[in-house]
Amino acid sequence: MRDRSWKLLQFTALCAVLGAMTTAAQAQGSWSMKEPLPARLNEVSAAAVGGKLHVMGGSVLGVTGPYHQEYDPATDKWRARAPVPRSLDHMGSTVLNGKIYLIGGFIGGGVHRDGQNTAFEYDPASDTWRILATMKAGRGSVGVAVMDGKLHAVGGRSPDNAVVVATHEVYDPATNAWKDLAPLPTARDHGAVVAAEGKIYFAGGRTGPSTSPTALLDIYDPKTNTWTPGPPMPTSRSGLMAAYYKGLFMVLGGEVPQQQRTNAENEAYDPKTNAWRTLAPMPAGRHAAGVAMVGNNVYIVGGSLMPGGGGVTDQLIVFTLP
Repeated sequence: MRDRSWKLLQFTALCAVLGAMTTAAQAQGSWSMKEPLPARLNEVSAAAVGGKLHVMGGSVLGVTGPYHQEYDPATDKWRARAPVPRSLDHMGSTVLNGKIYLIGGFIGGGVHRDGQNTAFEYDPASDTWRILATMKAGRGSVGVAVMDGKLHAVGGRSPDNAVVVATHEVYDPATNAWKDLAPLPTARDHGAVVAAEGKIYFAGGRTGPSTSPTALLDIYDPKTNTWTPGPPMPTSRSGLMAAYYKGLFMVLGGEVPQQQRTNAENEAYDPKTNAWRTLAPMPAGRHAAGVAMVGNNVYIVGGSLMPGGGGVTDQLIVFTLP
């Protein structure tokens, strides 16, 4: 009788452990694949508005263009939209009041060539673009986020590709003007940026050439116009995708050129616990992709499956967290 009770206790404990493992695995999320882009693109910008995913700019076979495609998750179909006013890649993108904003970028034709100070606004209702006031200096690979009705453009790379910058400018749509705010504590580009919980979060990126990825996390408080350090990412990387999803600052993908590989990592920072957690990795490593959240899903589109400009893909993959 005692042996039977002991075996029953063991079985109950095993079930509890397996149940906890299953719950933990489910909590990591899952990936699926949808209709690919009409063309292979990398260094794109993406944004979601009106339940649709927009993919803008980037390079096809090394040629930067004013590309603009819209994806409808309801039909799993793509259609062409009004082209971006200028052929650019490495642009920052965000959404405010139902409109898409594209900030900075490179004109292409070379590696990180001629960073631009341009800003464009897209209205999906009329399928038209509007040219806005320019930033004070050109920048590519700039991080962009919206807070309190204004656009923050943080970090990036100088127009001549000479240095990364710590510049932090904010754009006010009401006045169509930019002004300077507190710069990043450590200059960098190709990072991951989101606005959440009343603050701006800038993670990872590179502090110099592509061989200088970092795990830094800096947090900006608009009330004091100051940056403070947060816990670093578990993995140093650059060429990242970022989304604020279900209370988590998700940082996906990246590249490590010196190791000739891309990152599949999907790590998330929780502002409430001030800690990082690991989510289900992407099906394959990639960088230079676009990312946006539509409904209950995070969409990753295009990019390169190899470091630099190699392995350009048309894939559209979707992440869901229960």
